Amino acid sequence: MSLTILSKLREGNAPMAVRQSAARGVLPVGQEELLAILVYLQNDPEEEIRETARQTLANEYSDNLLQSIAESASAPIEVLEYFGRPPLRSPELLEALIQNKAAPDSTIASLAGQVDAKLMEVILINLMRLLRSPFILEALEGNINQTPDITRRLREIREEFFEKRNNFIPIHRTRAEEKALAAQEQHAETVDEETTAMTVYSEELREGEDATSATLESLKDDGFETFEEMAEDERLSTIQRIARMTVSERVQTALKGNREERIILIRDANRIVASAVLDSPKLTDSEVEAIALMKNVSEEVLRLVGTKREFAKNYTVIHNLVKNARTPIATTLGLINRILTNDLRALSRNKNVPEVLRKTAQRQVQIRTAPQEAR
Repeated sequence: MSLTILSKLREGNAPMAVRQSAARGVLPVGQEELLAILVYLQNDPEEEIRETARQTLANEYSDNLLQSIAESASAPIEVLEYFGRPPLRSPELLEALIQNKAAPDSTIASLAGQVDAKLMEVILINLMRLLRSPFILEALEGNINQTPDITRRLREIREEFFEKRNNFIPIHRTRAEEKALAAQEQHAETVDEETTAMTVYSEELREGEDATSATLESLKDDGFETFEEMAEDERLSTIQRIARMTVSERVQTALKGNREERIILIRDANRIVASAVLDSPKLTDSEVEAIALMKNVSEEVLRLVGTKREFAKNYTVIHNLVKNARTPIATTLGLINRILTNDLRALSRNKNVPEVLRKTAQRQVQIRTAPQEAR
């Protein structure tokens, strides 16, 4: 029924009685579908219907309900576009919309040029979207709210993916031009070979230390059993192959590669590469849980794990992040309220985490248990 009404609304053929019923919100359809109909009725030729639809939208849809629809992958495109139009809504709803992979790129681009720095960072998390739609990157670059850190990250993405060798921008060249470009790239890779290899390992190498050996050593006891089951020559081959890749090739491997490649690339010193692993559609819950416990990944990776909405729904991920002394303190303090009381008790006695976190956990335990002790 709703699809018929929507199609008739698009065509301008919906009867007055149907539009009136829809404006009052009395159609027997789901909340998402009704919202899409109400959005259409905002532009109805009849002022009375427009006003009734606005009132229904304001009275029947709470902030929590709108936020749940904004993060739904099944929400109609018209609804997602509506959420992105001014006047801008609550930061929580906008964050849900931005993290919704079904949201139109044009809507995200519109928001990218005007949201605050915190929401700009949420947009930056989705590297695949930025590479697919460079106009979002342009909108972010024009946003006056960017911080120095955001400016640096935008510059890195611009340089690595849209200026160096045009890896993500299709260009038609003659055969002679292709040969000349290949020669230039081969020379560039030779010059940068040592730098490229060093970036496979996320921590600084000691003088004279081999990058491949250091990377192999870092793969031990990190919660990934699959890599441990591989033969050593197979592991070496994988590491050496990745070490020869350019930054853009490593990003593509992080997005599309296998589990073993993600295990290595999550440690990459280039934050764009490491964060691309978290954007991979192949990444499993168990991998994210293991990453949240890692001591040999960058703090930026752990911050991103705590920021991504789909990861933050997993309690094990949140608990692992809080227990990980390498997780930025701002991230752990923002998550501590979600930790169960028994786990908080253990955290309050954990001397491996920062003191401020341990004391915060102690206070939380006291607050939660005080009423019970009083009784």
